[in-house]
Amino acid sequence: MSIPPPPRVSSYQRLKEKLVRNPSERVERKDWPRPDTLQALINHAVKGGARAFVLAYGVRAGVNFCLYLLRVMRKRAPLSNILAASFQNLDSLRFGAMFGSFAFLWKFVNNGMRLYRGKDDRLNGLVGGAVAGLSILFEKKERRVDIAQQLLVRALQAVYNAGKARDIFYFKNGDALLFGLTCAQVMYSYTMQPATLPPDFYSFMIKAARCPEPALKLNAKNVRGLPITPEEVLTSIQKFRPTPRALAVASTVPLHPTATPCETLHPWMDSCNEVAVERFTKVFKSMMPVYGTLHFVPMILLRRKHLQKDPTKMISKTAWATLKSGAFLATFVSLYQYQVCMHRNLVDIGWIKFNHKYLYYIFGFVCSYASIFLEDKRRRSELALYVLPKAIQSFYQILYQKHMMIKIKHFEVIMTSMAMGIIMSFYQEEADVLSSFVKKIMYQFVQKN
Repeated sequence: MSIPPPPRVSSYQRLKEKLVRNPSERVERKDWPRPDTLQALINHAVKGGARAFVLAYGVRAGVNFCLYLLRVMRKRAPLSNILAASFQNLDSLRFGAMFGSFAFLWKFVNNGMRLYRGKDDRLNGLVGGAVAGLSILFEKKERRVDIAQQLLVRALQAVYNAGKARDIFYFKNGDALLFGLTCAQVMYSYTMQPATLPPDFYSFMIKAARCPEPALKLNAKNVRGLPITPEEVLTSIQKFRPTPRALAVASTVPLHPTATPCETLHPWMDSCNEVAVERFTKVFKSMMPVYGTLHFVPMILLRRKHLQKDPTKMISKTAWATLKSGAFLATFVSLYQYQVCMHRNLVDIGWIKFNHKYLYYIFGFVCSYASIFLEDKRRRSELALYVLPKAIQSFYQILYQKHMMIKIKHFEVIMTSMAMGIIMSFYQEEADVLSSFVKKIMYQFVQKN
């Protein structure tokens, strides 16, 4: 007689059982005292808002302090201005005001609805989050767009995780796949449509990739079938210490080459293999201070208890994460450059006779999908969700150029309210479907209802 297999338990059922066994896992603890009068509600909201303001202001000012200190060490800024640039910075005050007003509004509206309706459910979190989303108005317009995009993808991530917990859908290595697809769009825009990317993000890409911007423009002209003259090529490479071979190639480039030569992409060095090594080394070295700041500052400010309990483990773990992040970006940049160089080499020997814009989609996907596995598993989805809004914005701008999209006034505010309504409804009733990053941020800045 065969023994029947045990009944299949969905991940959603396991999640519920986990919360039943260990109710301390809930973000919204039912045994926490909550205001039951109007006066107590106001006091509770004001205290929460003030705490969130101080913490957010401190975090932003601390990051500004570290970044400014790097500029001082590189002799790009005077040390005497470090306190004013960090703690009297208007951006720090705006950031603090946004978090403070969000915490105040969410606590006030959420608890107000609970008292009025006599119910403590997901609807309270949804409405409270949507109203609190108006706090984004404290930020500058250009920052509001970036924040709204990030919040939207976090909301979509929560919906995906909720569906995954209920066994509705699941994709293996979905974070890496999403990162690859979004980077494909971003790298296409970087080479062919830079105006569709946020200016600060494009500027970061130019500095990180270390590919001459004039070379990108020449390549875009070439792909679009426009002529390029030897004079243009020579002008584009003159300030990059070109080698004799680069000067010779530039002076003999035809008006319509199959592809712009490698000598325009790295005129200071002839060997493509050596360029790949140089690119990896320089990107890794230049990004270490930045990634060190991004990893160590949150550890010091947000994980003090863990740091005090086991400093050696926390510091070594954070240092290793910093090295992995640097290796990831350095691999990303050098692999993308190497693919472009290999395409040119295949053109030179006659194996390939085209330079098409969609090649840069493929190059972007390959380098990003391969390099993301160097990052910590927990950071892959964070990176994918960071790049996703940039890709969506670029794709939207391209469609808008083709008159296939319309613009909606104050859309970023509407998008923020919608996203925060979704996020806070989950935070209140089903916090485990939120990413660990979002959950930690909410718990640190907003805490309980």
